[in-house]
Amino acid sequence: MPTGYTAKLMEKGQDFRSFVLLCARGMGACIMQRDDPMDDLPKKQKPHDYHSKAIKETEKLFAKLKAMTPAEQREHGQRLREEAIARAVQSHTKAQEEEARLESMEAQVKAWQPPTKDHDGLKNFMLQQLGISKNDGRMEKYVKEAEGKTAEAYFAEAVSTAARGLNYHTEEQAKEIERTNERNKWIDQLYKSLP
Repeated sequence: MPTGYTAKLMEKGQDFRSFVLLCARGMGACIMQRDDPMDDLPKKQKPHDYHSKAIKETEKLFAKLKAMTPAEQREHGQRLREEAIARAVQSHTKAQEEEARLESMEAQVKAWQPPTKDHDGLKNFMLQQLGISKNDGRMEKYVKEAEGKTAEAYFAEAVSTAARGLNYHTEEQAKEIERTNERNKWIDQLYKSLP
């Protein structure tokens, strides 16, 4: 039975060079072509632009944060604080609703009498799963943490996050370029080895 790589060879015949280049698409260096039509030969690749775009966006954000006046910093920090508190309160409310459903089900499971001893494991498993799913006050803790941070702390965190993001995306872009260069080297070496 033919595969995607042997179908053309088996049905119509294929020369060595064409077969090698077709099979090369299954190798890591050509992974970016995995969804291309099978007739496409391995080709040089370009680095993905995700990290280069992220660098530009993060640089803009970092510059904007650094250019803020002390009053703008407090206002921005306060806005971040309010947003964080709102998210934490929303998560806490959702967690309370989920907790009520878990407790209701737990009471029903505890009241249930398994039909045989062989079903005891099922009851224990259900109770275990319900216990694992409880939030044990974590969401309330997040609300208190969000409320406990000052606007200045939120602003400092935003600056720190932007700086870390800039470093991260710069490092990852360099790795992406290196990976692409290695793939292209592999492809060049492949073509040079073929008649």
